[in-house]
Amino acid sequence: MKDQFKAFSKFGDVKSDGKLITLSQSDKWMKQAGVIDKKITTTDTGIHFKKLKSLKVSYVDYQKYLEELAKTKGVELADIKNKLAGCGTPGSNSAAKVRNLNNFF
Repeated sequence: MKDQFKAFSKFGDVKSDGKLITLSQSDKWMKQAGVIDKKITTTDTGIHFKKLKSLKVSYVDYQKYLEELAKTKGVELADIKNKLAGCGTPGSNSAAKVRNLNNFF
């Protein structure tokens, strides 16, 4: 999961060194991983991220954020982490692949 954190913290930010992630980058990651759904929304992620009182957070603080989000929403932390760890590189979701295939034909 740490490699994914680094990849998504660089996603869309050429100046990033991969040590801090923004809410926007986190939401992209969570959407791609299927964490953001009917149970967890971007409103929920925004509220919990703002509690960290920083625009960018470290991996350690991100773990605390995930723990708090999971507890508040009644979701297993392990499930969130598994989805985040296994969703592939930034921008490699199946929806993007389907769009690209549709453009091909």
